[in-house]
Amino acid sequence: MRVYLFLPLAAVLLTASACKKDEIDALPKATQSGKNTGGCLVNGEGFVAAESGGSLLSNPTPALSGGFAFDSVYYVSLNGRYQNRRATILLFLRTRVAGTYPLNRTTSYYPQGDPLQIFSHATVTLAGSGGETFVTSAQHTGQVVLTRMDKHADISAGTFEFTAASTFDPRKTITITKGRFDRRQ
Repeated sequence: MRVYLFLPLAAVLLTASACKKDEIDALPKATQSGKNTGGCLVNGEGFVAAESGGSLLSNPTPALSGGFAFDSVYYVSLNGRYQNRRATILLFLRTRVAGTYPLNRTTSYYPQGDPLQIFSHATVTLAGSGGETFVTSAQHTGQVVLTRMDKHADISAGTFEFTAASTFDPRKTITITKGRFDRRQ
């Protein structure tokens, strides 16, 4: 009898671990050469930055955007799809040099606050959410590791992970893991 209970449980566990590995394998490799790639797992689901939209009258939304700004800030947006909706992950850092940067302070978030007065943070926004934004804070933290910040070559690259809470209901969170980006401005 025990063998009969164990076999279905083992099959479920193997299937679940294979799905997670497939999600990770779908992400772009973590590179540092300006390939304009990015991705992560959003609540365990693969998210790959990709260009979207555009028409005869408008340009498409690029997969990655951002860069060096305001003399002391670096930011990068990863644009793609999550659960069949357009989504944007924004990393905003008060630095211009490679290193490890915690996302652990409660602050106004970009672009809502003055970029010269807000602290490093990350946000996630989903199309059709009525303005709901998920933001890192002192309670919902993470980090960004900038592995390359080459202003002369206009290349930036790094990895990231964080948990962010909803601006509408702080009990509602999104967890980002295995994040990476490689951008040429």
